[in-house]
Amino acid sequence: MIAYLTIDDCKTQLFPYIQKRMATDEPAPAYGIEGSGLRKLESIFALMERDEYEGLLGKAAYLFCSIIDNHPFSNGNKRLAVTLLIAFLLMNRCKIHGPNMATLRKEMKRFFPHVRWQPIRAFSLPHEHFFYHLALIIADRSQKGHMTFHQEQNAVRSLLVFIAMQSDMR
Repeated sequence: MIAYLTIDDCKTQLFPYIQKRMATDEPAPAYGIEGSGLRKLESIFALMERDEYEGLLGKAAYLFCSIIDNHPFSNGNKRLAVTLLIAFLLMNRCKIHGPNMATLRKEMKRFFPHVRWQPIRAFSLPHEHFFYHLALIIADRSQKGHMTFHQEQNAVRSLLVFIAMQSDMR
């Protein structure tokens, strides 16, 4: 059984986390008061539960790509996508493993040959850099090429297979 995120999870835990931990270089918006953004995010949450997004990683890829492509908030959508993706994976008992930066870059380049890797001070762990660069790619047509939404979801899903291991659900 897949556990899903809620707007309440965002307001009580995830938005404050972003404000505290990920707003070092650029301020994060007050997500909780942007009514239209909250409605769009709630719609994304509802749509990801549909059967057409198969399995945990399919739903995770949809969530991630939808937040970036739909841009529900005035700013901070990539940080939000990274945070919600990690939270969704962890709440569904996935272990996130990032072997080292060189291996992560190589795997990313396999799917997105035009990736431009850059240091981001807000992140200290390899998987955080990996997810944030993935968000940058999805947001930037020059890095992802002319992928359709479905193609980018498939690429993200494949990369999630590489970095997120599902724990035994028993």
